Amino acid sequence: MPTKFLSQAQITHFDQQGFLPAFRILSDSETRTLRDQLEDFEARYPQLKGQLDFKANLILPAVDRLSKDARLLDVMEDLLGPDLLHWNSTFRTKEVNTGQHAAWHQDTAYIKLKPFLSICWLALSPANRESGCLRVIPGSHKGALLSHREGNDPKSILSRAQFIDEQFDKSGAIDIELAPGEATVINHGIIHCSGLNQSGDRRIGLLMDYLPTRAVKEGPRDTAILVRGEDHFGHFDLERGPASEDPLKNIEHQQRSLEAITRTMYAESQHKPKGLP
Repeated sequence: MPTKFLSQAQITHFDQQGFLPAFRILSDSETRTLRDQLEDFEARYPQLKGQLDFKANLILPAVDRLSKDARLLDVMEDLLGPDLLHWNSTFRTKEVNTGQHAAWHQDTAYIKLKPFLSICWLALSPANRESGCLRVIPGSHKGALLSHREGNDPKSILSRAQFIDEQFDKSGAIDIELAPGEATVINHGIIHCSGLNQSGDRRIGLLMDYLPTRAVKEGPRDTAILVRGEDHFGHFDLERGPASEDPLKNIEHQQRSLEAITRTMYAESQHKPKGLP
């Protein structure tokens, strides 16, 4: 069967290892423009930085447009099929020498989706060992969901400061280093983490979550955007993108989607999305 972006070898690698090796999505100029738009928002509205913690695509029109970019959707179609939902876009930024990190975890612990979710991790600045790039255990998505605990670590960049609280084999872990504009895709069951940023630049990653329309999420209904094909299942409430090019006019619309995430991903948690009051 012909593919649109990926080779059959890449698809096999993803199925077996749970991630795609680095590939380029954006040009240098496109990457620079997106980073500039992000940092302009942060400079103008520092009090609203938390709005980019979840559903950033409903706040920044540039992120919404990127989530629907044909190049990215071709990758996801090769992995998930022709009918695609975009569930969430999230910025994960580590400032220099702040101790920010992500402990070992599996996203399936809190994102209760079946059959699975694919997460595109796009670098807007160098993501390497020095800056604290993504570190994964290849093939671990095929194993069991390990025991997790949520924490209170203020230096964790994770939504619930979660971490795996049982012993497991880390000996096969590898780093996924990305240049700006490059991306990887991971299965949300893979065991992964990221270390400290000890470079001279911010480590900025944009995570975009995709799932096939046939996917089912446990618990109350959630929201997503249909970005390619048709939805014949109706498992998610379909939302629209940003209401305006002005980020400030998009906050009220975003709130409803954040409340839906709170009922599902944050059930019985002491945490909540940073974009909610």
